[in-house]
Amino acid sequence: MQPFAFDWDRSSVQQVEQWNWLAVEINEIRRCSEAGDQAHDRLALILLDHLVEVIIGREVNAQLALQIADSVIEEMREFRDGGGELSEELSRLVDEHVGPVRRRAMDDRLHEKTKFLMQRNILSAQEREVLDRLHQYRNAAYHRDTLEPDLIADLVLAYRVLADELVGRHKPIAWPMASSGPDPVVTPQQLRGRLTEGVDVDVKAMAHRFHDHAVRRVQAVIAAVTTAQQLLGVDSSSGEPDPFLPDDDMARMLIGLNRVSKELPFWAKQAAGLKSKTSSLTGLMIPFINLDRTLDRIEPSVRRLDMILDYWEQQQIDELRGK
Repeated sequence: MQPFAFDWDRSSVQQVEQWNWLAVEINEIRRCSEAGDQAHDRLALILLDHLVEVIIGREVNAQLALQIADSVIEEMREFRDGGGELSEELSRLVDEHVGPVRRRAMDDRLHEKTKFLMQRNILSAQEREVLDRLHQYRNAAYHRDTLEPDLIADLVLAYRVLADELVGRHKPIAWPMASSGPDPVVTPQQLRGRLTEGVDVDVKAMAHRFHDHAVRRVQAVIAAVTTAQQLLGVDSSSGEPDPFLPDDDMARMLIGLNRVSKELPFWAKQAAGLKSKTSSLTGLMIPFINLDRTLDRIEPSVRRLDMILDYWEQQQIDELRGK
């Protein structure tokens, strides 16, 4: 159903546009993010992601609310394709119309919703990239449990700031101005600022937090690469490993770590540069995200090598103890 079609049910849309339960969700986000432990930070991240998806979905609906019905657009397109002339405004409406195929794609994927809102100048390209990546972080925490624990609190803080901006900018289709229920009616304007109330939104301090996290990760990669080179017997002049290594998983993992050795100075420079990204939150998040995506590709090998070294160390301890 397209909003404002002939069968548009205003009362049902008003019910959908109810903001009271979002106010409850925002209070829970604040409670969880202020608890100060990893478990509550994970809950806050999940709730924030849900809140953002709801707001973005409603913004998409608001943008599509007044577009002409599909059948009328199809008639105008056939008329134009058959040689008829449409006014400049009507021709623009035909070209910009979002049909059922794309609407279904937007229903299923946040990435498509943010792309549409960027095309409508509701989101900037930087905001879209950050929001999409934050959604992936939520998936890493919720579905796969692969998110670094010390990063979650920083992501929650960044997400709170961006989500609050989205709530403040959103202009819904409609919302009830009165209700027969016992609870007071909440309007979207009343939600603005709630997510960041009492929070020190200092981009400089946030830059230091993301900088410290990135530096620790790069240092862990550097340590793993150094260990891999020692195990491979890498020649200091050529940088090439022993050519007579066995062709097994361990050797391939170590060779993969050795291959990134030339990138380490650049990654260290990127991590150090985060401390100076203080102009805006998105201006900080974009370079962090770029570095994070790069490190993501090599960190599984870093973690695997750490596990192998721990195993070897434990075996040596057991041998010394006579086990």
